[in-house]
Amino acid sequence: MKTNQELNSLALKARRILREDSYSPIDVFAVVNGWSWQRITVVRYPFPAHISGMCTKEENDVIIAVSSVSSYGRQRFTLAHELYHVLFDKGQTRVICDMSMGDDKSETEREADLFASYFLMPYDALMQYSEAKAQWTLKDVIEAEQFFQVSHQAMLFRLKLDGYITKEQEAEYKAIAVSKAAARLGYGRELYYPMAEGKQYFTTGEYIRKVEYLAEEGKISAGKREELLLDAFRADIVYNFDEEDMELND
Repeated sequence: MKTNQELNSLALKARRILREDSYSPIDVFAVVNGWSWQRITVVRYPFPAHISGMCTKEENDVIIAVSSVSSYGRQRFTLAHELYHVLFDKGQTRVICDMSMGDDKSETEREADLFASYFLMPYDALMQYSEAKAQWTLKDVIEAEQFFQVSHQAMLFRLKLDGYITKEQEAEYKAIAVSKAAARLGYGRELYYPMAEGKQYFTTGEYIRKVEYLAEEGKISAGKREELLLDAFRADIVYNFDEEDMELND
């Protein structure tokens, strides 16, 4: 099992690969979808409740699937978790990951969870964020998870790991209705909810780029392009469901 320090170092290395700094919150979906030289396709799919995501690798072609019925914060954590398997778990070509978070998982899965936590919240970044806090109240926890855009469970997992909260505080804060508490503090609830029903099947990244390239080069017909995009749950592209009249370019 890699040490926490080693996993934090790998998380910082991954950030450098993706041309991100070591402190700021990261839009993990945007940077992974834009990573064209790694050829990653990201699929949002409504897995059963116990599965958070999966990935398959074949040379430089990667498919990462994320449960679209988990909260948006958890989806971000899952994508970062799967990124560990893509970059640093060289021994496996197909991995299915469950929703649990803790010591009852395999060594590789625990490493991927810790990597994801450090990738989204690098050790020094969270330490600096917490310097002004004498004690972590529920308000502080929600503020931090909103800042780093992680799920409530992922935030509590990390705070307990780094010794910022006790096991008793973790249990107390886990029991609250977090979306209601966040709303009362002035935040939106999007972080704590799954994708809208119409977007629970959705594909982004390399697959879409490849289909459009083949169509532009005349290597597939217009009908085949539509078929391939519909297979990827992208009727919005095929049928132009982009609400152009509402689009803002400012």
